[in-house]
Amino acid sequence: MIVGAGLAGLACARVLAAAGRPFMILEASNAVGGRVRTDKVDGFLLDRGFQIFLPAYPEARRVLDYEALDLRPIYRGADVFVKNRFHRMADPLAHPLAALKNMGEEVATLRDKWTTLLLRKEVFGMREPPLELPEMETEDYLRDFGFSENMIDRFFRPFFGGIFLEKDLRTSARMMLFLFSMFDRAGTALPARGMQSIPEQLAMSLPPGSLRLNAPVSAVRAGEVTLDTGEVLQADHVIVAVGEEVASRLLPAEENSAPLLPSRSTTCLYFATDELPPGDAILHLDGDGRGPVNSVLVLSRVSPHYAPPGQHLISASIIGAPSSTELEQVVREQMCRWFGDKVVSRWRHLRTYQIRHAQPESRQLRLGTGPLSSVIQPGLYRCGDWCENVSINGALLSGRRCGMAVMKSLGDPSLD
Repeated sequence: MIVGAGLAGLACARVLAAAGRPFMILEASNAVGGRVRTDKVDGFLLDRGFQIFLPAYPEARRVLDYEALDLRPIYRGADVFVKNRFHRMADPLAHPLAALKNMGEEVATLRDKWTTLLLRKEVFGMREPPLELPEMETEDYLRDFGFSENMIDRFFRPFFGGIFLEKDLRTSARMMLFLFSMFDRAGTALPARGMQSIPEQLAMSLPPGSLRLNAPVSAVRAGEVTLDTGEVLQADHVIVAVGEEVASRLLPAEENSAPLLPSRSTTCLYFATDELPPGDAILHLDGDGRGPVNSVLVLSRVSPHYAPPGQHLISASIIGAPSSTELEQVVREQMCRWFGDKVVSRWRHLRTYQIRHAQPESRQLRLGTGPLSSVIQPGLYRCGDWCENVSINGALLSGRRCGMAVMKSLGDPSLD
């Protein structure tokens, strides 16, 4: 019995299905995906919170069909808003002419650019977080490596802050280096028809009748699962494949002795317009910290499927979950400074998403000596990015490892 049809639960199910083992997935919501979901609103595709995909993820490359996902690349670089205008930070290997054209030092000095090349050399070939590196915060690592305060504040803070959902860069440098390697190897992309295409592809291989939607679970223990309705289901093996905050409520108290840190949150506002904003399919970053929006991306420039014909879709992403009733107005004022009043006046607000449990906190701060054990006790297992590392790759890898742990307990000879 698998509780949760997010990426980890689906990856675990994939292992069991390949071995011909029967199973049932219980999913509380009306579709697969967990935090990786996409809504259709007035013909637009709205990912639940701004998300991007890194094609270099090793586990993703192993289990996903990239051609079927129709991955659309995002420009390798960023436009950083500093001193009332955008400054292009282009990847010199992917866009050498653009990098030469934009040699100003408002964001990065020549020394910073050289140091970036040294960092690329440092992470070359890296396929997982370097657990041999002493635990330290990302900010300290970047400073010790030789980057200027200007580069850290104006580029790394909004760039990695948008990934880690915290601008203090307290996240483990091990995770930063792994992600830097993934960015360096293959850049970023989006599935042409939304992020939910990823879990839907995994779910396509599930045996008929093995997925039960709209089935929220209230408690689990070795040997049984209790639904919100009071129904009790028996199972020899129970796999908890939900977010850390939900797992802390479902698992028996004796299995949850570690204190639960508050989750990291994010807010995303989506806007529609009939006039394509100028520029490329590039991430726009807040380099001077003068507004709530950390990053903006014209999603329909990346993939036209994100918007209906003649329309365009823009995401404005905020770190945290501000509760201001005037949030849309404050965001518009910041966007007017970035893109101009005339352009932004044509934007129509579609929807605001506040994801309060967007990322678990503890595995961001310290990765420790390796992933958390998949086996809690005989017959009871766990998986999720909070058990591995906080990424799509971590969720998929944790799910596969959990599936293999179940197969090992079943005496699968191939695992001997």
